Amino acid sequence: MSEADLRDYAVDERDVEVHRRVVKRVMEEHDVLPVAYGMIFKSKKNLTVAMSAGYTAMKKAWPVVTGKVELGVKVFRPKGVELNGRAEEIRRDIIQRLTAVSVDFKDLKLFSDRLLLNTAFLVERSRIDEFSERVGSAIAEHDLKTSYSGPWPPYNFVDIHILGKNRRGFR
Repeated sequence: MSEADLRDYAVDERDVEVHRRVVKRVMEEHDVLPVAYGMIFKSKKNLTVAMSAGYTAMKKAWPVVTGKVELGVKVFRPKGVELNGRAEEIRRDIIQRLTAVSVDFKDLKLFSDRLLLNTAFLVERSRIDEFSERVGSAIAEHDLKTSYSGPWPPYNFVDIHILGKNRRGFR
């Protein structure tokens, strides 16, 4: 927790980069239960109330994140390369290889016709190197392009609602 003025904050690249560096540093020594970017509470009392309201959901979510990180994998078909109807087969092969060394995965939105896979994987910290090797070998074998990111807090695997209309708890 840190003190901050209660106002609308414009989100700019510099602030996001500072946030990313802080989260990265914290993750070096601790597991992270992700929350929405820019959460600000009017007072310590409001923070305490929110934390109390969300305690059960956070406790339920904690085993999901303990010892784990999120790794993002996007796989692209290179420009001018046709897969001759093999896109789904290649996609299944890559997912199968990566789920073998991950705890869970989430398919994310495909935002380009060249994008075969846009996926977040939940991976045990102890298996990051093995996971990375599998990403590299799968991409090389299929001669594709990739964007591989992380480690991140498991944003796509934890969704805690403790304030507002969506007080559903942990999903």
